[in-house]
Amino acid sequence: MQIPFGEWLPDQPDHNKRGANVATNVYHAANTYKRFPSLVNYSSNTCVKDSRGAASFRDNSNTVFNFVATKDTLYSLSSGTFTDLGAAGKLLNNSYATCTITVTDYANIASGSTIVLTTHAGTAVTFTSTTGTAGTDEFKTETDNDTTADNIYNCINAHADFSAVNPAANVVTATRAAVGNDNLDVTSSDTTRLAVTDFTGGTPLSGTTTDFITFTQFGEYIIASNGVDAPQYYLMGTSSVFADLSDIATSNPVFRVSGVVRDFLVAGNISGATNRIQWSGINDLTEWTSGVSQSDSQDLPGSGGQVVAITSGEVGYVFRQNQIIRMDYVGGNTVFRLSVISPNRGAMYGRTVCQDNRQIFFYADDGFYQINGDQILPIGSEKVNRYFDLNLNKGFSDRICAAVDPFNQLAMWLFPSTANTSNTTGICDKIIIYNYVTQKWSLAEASASSIFSQFVGAYTVELMDIISENLENIGAALDTDYWSGGQMFLGAVDSDYNAAIFSGNSNESEIETDELEPFPGLRANILGVRPLINASSTVTVKTRERLQDTATESSSASTVTSGINPVRQSGRYIRANVKIASGTTYDHAQGVDISATRAGTR
Repeated sequence: MQIPFGEWLPDQPDHNKRGANVATNVYHAANTYKRFPSLVNYSSNTCVKDSRGAASFRDNSNTVFNFVATKDTLYSLSSGTFTDLGAAGKLLNNSYATCTITVTDYANIASGSTIVLTTHAGTAVTFTSTTGTAGTDEFKTETDNDTTADNIYNCINAHADFSAVNPAANVVTATRAAVGNDNLDVTSSDTTRLAVTDFTGGTPLSGTTTDFITFTQFGEYIIASNGVDAPQYYLMGTSSVFADLSDIATSNPVFRVSGVVRDFLVAGNISGATNRIQWSGINDLTEWTSGVSQSDSQDLPGSGGQVVAITSGEVGYVFRQNQIIRMDYVGGNTVFRLSVISPNRGAMYGRTVCQDNRQIFFYADDGFYQINGDQILPIGSEKVNRYFDLNLNKGFSDRICAAVDPFNQLAMWLFPSTANTSNTTGICDKIIIYNYVTQKWSLAEASASSIFSQFVGAYTVELMDIISENLENIGAALDTDYWSGGQMFLGAVDSDYNAAIFSGNSNESEIETDELEPFPGLRANILGVRPLINASSTVTVKTRERLQDTATESSSASTVTSGINPVRQSGRYIRANVKIASGTTYDHAQGVDISATRAGTR
């Protein structure tokens, strides 16, 4: 009896759904499942904190530019290295965060006096004075103020999270070992003899942990915005850091999101008017004066809420929290015709919208949808919407991040799940995946803060190995644009703040059939299961006698020489669970062939 795995339908009952009960670390292809690749990190350093935005672009010379944003700053990602590009030219890493400790009247510093510094991550570290032999995180007060300062310097330098400059006198300057701008306080139990200053140095962005960064390409310019700080620009091939857009533009607003519609940069969620959109002059990023070069603005009426995303293309879609508006260029005094195509449904958050050319996918407060022309298609209804709502950690809903894998035609939403019960930072741990060709769903596991479509230029053999485990299978010469121009992969910033791409096979795939009754009215004896997979796998069979019962699971059986997994189990209602071990290569997982005989009615 052959049973195809079928479509993953977690919103449907386990019994007789004609689809998979489990489909994890796989994606649905035509009549089969394929392994969804695991994350492989490749960066030589990190971006220090969770990513709040990431994007990838190519300029007119086919050169790749990757950008990643944290709450604090903007980075370029080139050849596997994060480089701080700051905001308005103010870098975090050109001075890091420094504080000073000034020693006076050393002889009257009481033993046990403390200086407390905080690491870049906000952890407090206490350094204690002693009149005896100094131990770990202790400094001796002796001889004079300068010598005591030298002892403090040695004590701080011995701690991995800090460094200090050898003081020429009685002032110690301490620096964090990594960029950080939170918890800047420095405390001293003796502010008279051990006077301290708080950490300073490095200018962060002003956005909070819930603010995200939008990156948009307009010609050779990259525009970055978070709705709080001045929007930034970077001219590919020319700029070395980000700078205020107002340095080159006239009357530009502060905005949260943007997109390129025809020849205009369209900004939305304007500071002081979250329901407003405003666009630049035609093919002119520098002109924002109303009425000049067709530049203008429009406050969007109604209760649709704030603007959270704007898509790019010949036609633009403006997403509000509870409304979607189509932008069509008509020119003249009107410039854009605005048509409401969804009066009561919009996008939950800005990063829940992703786009592959004219195909747009988004998550609303009632589920997943696709825009096809002006049709709003409910792609998650009665399939995954209830599952997602129950499994989303709603305390960190703002962390949902959507992206498209155009090569495999997948729309994906990275999200923090309730399964990660120890999650206190909002890091995401799962991806819900929609194949927009087969119109089928699946699930994957990945620990990351951002996913994005990324041009990956392989400049080293090591990075080539990450992109493909067997270079001979690529069939592209090393001096071609395949490598230098960057190929499109699904990229990420992982939970350790490394740049990564989905190219590994270190995840375990798990697929489970729907539950069926092989012999209606009778129980069944399961003698073995043959997985229809071109790789070794392990199988268990789950059975129950009544639909209200909890299923009983057999012991796990591996594939033997005959191709059978000799599992034994009896019951009225049965389902087969198949696991494909990490590191296993396979192309197709289609279903199972179950060997069963009739049993009695009880």
